[in-house]
Amino acid sequence: MDNTENLAQGTDSQRLSPAPAFSAARSPRLTPAQRVYAAFKRLLDILLSAVALILLCPLLLLTALAVRLDSRGPAIFRQKRVGKDGKVFCVYKFRSMSTEAPKNVATAELKNATEYITRVGKVLRRTSLDELPQLWNVLRGDMSLVGPRPLVVTESYTHQLRHSFGVYQLRPGITGLAQTNGRDLVDDDKKVAMDCEYLRHFSLWQDLKILFMTVYVVFTRKNYAEGDEVSAPTTAVPAQEESVSQKRVS
Repeated sequence: MDNTENLAQGTDSQRLSPAPAFSAARSPRLTPAQRVYAAFKRLLDILLSAVALILLCPLLLLTALAVRLDSRGPAIFRQKRVGKDGKVFCVYKFRSMSTEAPKNVATAELKNATEYITRVGKVLRRTSLDELPQLWNVLRGDMSLVGPRPLVVTESYTHQLRHSFGVYQLRPGITGLAQTNGRDLVDDDKKVAMDCEYLRHFSLWQDLKILFMTVYVVFTRKNYAEGDEVSAPTTAVPAQEESVSQKRVS
């Protein structure tokens, strides 16, 4: 999961473009059957997110109150992320870190991340309750319930890999394949490899499996880590992605 909590620069209409080194790569396209499912999936997202927001309204209000009472600052923060077709949008999350946390730095890159996470924030992050406001993003059409996690706009290396392999044909998700297969212990190359795997097998069956696995991962706290607790080993990527992933952009 992406843990940065600071607002990046950009506008809602902004689109990120691929670097020339990546633009020549051939992107796999959705099949006709997958395009039909994408339309059906959007209808499911609208229905399920609307129902979830109504049913979870008491929990959302109580969580927002707990965040405000626990530390100074707003209950909800907005952050620019990259969505479908490379379009930048604002993602919503419950604030889980203090307002003194370094700006534009992912939690995985902080050696002292736990010093900034609030008491309520620890519970929210361990249980993934901080992600619940993204149901509004799903209802708006910025996101889907399942899909590749949306990147912060400054994550240029992973962004360019995703653009190369056609990942931005899909809406980003609240949960995804990487969140159920390594979660916080997966490096960028492996995440992109799983994004490509999700794209190749884009289907209702795959989404249902990911949703059920997400429940298991959240309740067991499997592969959950913060800051310098993250020590993902170097992982191999499929042959298609390997040649591109070697061209890291700083």
